[in-house]
Amino acid sequence: MKSTLERRILIFSFLALSLTIAVNTGFNVDSFHRSYRDGILRRCETLASGLKQQIEAVINLGIPLSEIAGLSERSQNLVQNDPEISYCIIEDAQGNPIFHSKPPIPENKSVVFKGLLTPDISILESHVLGKIYDVAIPLYDFNDDIIGRVRIGFQQTVLEKLTADHFMRSLLILGGAFLVVLALIILFARYSLVQPIQKLCGIAREISDGNFEVIPPKMKATEFSILAESFVEMANSLRHRDLKIQESYSELEETNVELKLSYESQEQISAELARSREMYRSLLDDASDAILVCDENDDLILINKIAESFFGTNRKSIVGRNYFSFLESIQCQNIEGHYERHQELLPGKPEQSEIRFFRLNDHQKRLGWATSSAILGNDNKRFVQIIVRDATHEEEIRNNLEKTASEMARLNQMKNSFLGLASHELKTPLTIILGYVELLQSEMADQLNENIQEMIRHIAKAGDRLSDIVRDMVDVSLLDSQSIDLVSKPVNINELIQQAADTVRPYVKQRNQYLHFGLADDLPLIKCDVTRIVQALVNVINNAIKFTPDSGHITIQTRKVKRSRLPRKLSQNGNDHTCHLSHKAYPYIEISIADTGIGIEEAEQEAIFDKFYEVGEVEEHSTGSVAFKGRGAGLGLTIVKGVVDLHGGTVWVESPGHDTKKMPGSTFFILLPVEHE
Repeated sequence: MKSTLERRILIFSFLALSLTIAVNTGFNVDSFHRSYRDGILRRCETLASGLKQQIEAVINLGIPLSEIAGLSERSQNLVQNDPEISYCIIEDAQGNPIFHSKPPIPENKSVVFKGLLTPDISILESHVLGKIYDVAIPLYDFNDDIIGRVRIGFQQTVLEKLTADHFMRSLLILGGAFLVVLALIILFARYSLVQPIQKLCGIAREISDGNFEVIPPKMKATEFSILAESFVEMANSLRHRDLKIQESYSELEETNVELKLSYESQEQISAELARSREMYRSLLDDASDAILVCDENDDLILINKIAESFFGTNRKSIVGRNYFSFLESIQCQNIEGHYERHQELLPGKPEQSEIRFFRLNDHQKRLGWATSSAILGNDNKRFVQIIVRDATHEEEIRNNLEKTASEMARLNQMKNSFLGLASHELKTPLTIILGYVELLQSEMADQLNENIQEMIRHIAKAGDRLSDIVRDMVDVSLLDSQSIDLVSKPVNINELIQQAADTVRPYVKQRNQYLHFGLADDLPLIKCDVTRIVQALVNVINNAIKFTPDSGHITIQTRKVKRSRLPRKLSQNGNDHTCHLSHKAYPYIEISIADTGIGIEEAEQEAIFDKFYEVGEVEEHSTGSVAFKGRGAGLGLTIVKGVVDLHGGTVWVESPGHDTKKMPGSTFFILLPVEHE
């Protein structure tokens, strides 16, 4: 026992201490590595930001970046003053170095990009410097255009050397502590555990060999001393018991035969009863619902644990009470109805009812669904079992859902009312403002100086922008109330697409984008409101312009397709007021507007047609009407969907997802029905 116990203690101590030291060292080294790296990065960002401010101050004076004197010396001083920084580079907008510290520096052709820590911090791989962390801060001129960058970086080897030194120091200290603690554990185990247990084992062996005259050894630990005294008392007890057994052995021998048969029979019966009782009690107490049992006098004779917590009381206060008296104590509703159903219960025909009451311990309202069933015993006595399932949470969920639905309907009505009110209230004063601005620009222009005319032009531009938003709000309000009157006539959809393209062409040119067409020549005429369809097309193309970066591509295509649904028939095309689909195909014209922009997440592809919905974070959007990610009122696509729906068509979007780097793009599809081929 000595060698086995000591070995186990030694192995356990060794493993526990080794694991503790390994985990502590790992976390310590990793934390040191991260914190030191982040400290150097913050220092690089601070130095780069300071140099950026100095350079931009000179640039704002009108001096080009390439003609600023002393930047190479400034870069070299930064590197010399901080030995952990490897280089400092000032490059132009195309990434070509203009000023830099003394070589080696990472050359663009020999550098491999490994990833980003933040948008301004890159991880690079250089043949000369190895793995490096590069901090790049953009430089802007007085027009907020990027004219270059300040790049400061350091090598991975700096972190590796510092981390290795820290690791060796930590390992040395923890190794010494490991040996000391292990030695203390071994000494404690040997002298405080193993040796006392050895002595106690010797006493136990003497008692097992029949020697009841044992002498307890002296123990230093109180627990071992008590155990040794207990062994001595056990030995004395065994000695006295042995004497008594010998005296009564002959008497027991005689009665043993007589009791043997009856004992075996009773033991078997008792075991069966105990198993049945324990099984019933276990099933009753482990049940997830509250269970109560009444006798023929309607007195409660049994309840389970769940019933105690459900009704907020204990078994002692319930067992023996009349069931209906108990219902009165918990202020149960409709006790008369419960009494009538209770008396009419028949075996094999359970009844369900609702129990509403106040829990006794906290007086909270509770709801339960009770299933009552009658049972006849062997003596034809009638027992009633009531199983109550807690339905309080279900009712709370149902009530909350009803309140939420009502509140959502109210908020939606308020939103629609506000939209209509705001659009009509803004339209009149805005018309007056624009009228006066036009008067100032035409009739009184010669009376105003150039500065005032410039301010009036800004007012006119802002007024036009607000007028567009008010017009969209009015259109949405009309669409919601279904009060738009369509003036339909047969037209060629390709001509409407060209009108919409001519409207947005200045914005495409402004963004240096490319507009491509793939319009089918054999398209049939469609009957539609020209103004509204052109408005919808302009909104979709403007959306593509806004979310496609400069020099991007927008492609508009048309084709004739067939779908298994009647044009303009969404429902009620059958006698049972349902929309029947068949194998017969009906003609449509499909318009697709694809872009090479940032794309749309799948979860948002339905929501973008809702009123005031904007993709992404509001703070990420610009404020221009057609600028990249330009933010609007969130009504353009709502109008598109409303107009297309009024024409019996449908609109949807398809996109692989949202990615501002890969630019997966989006494709909007508009499906318009053809009246006649």
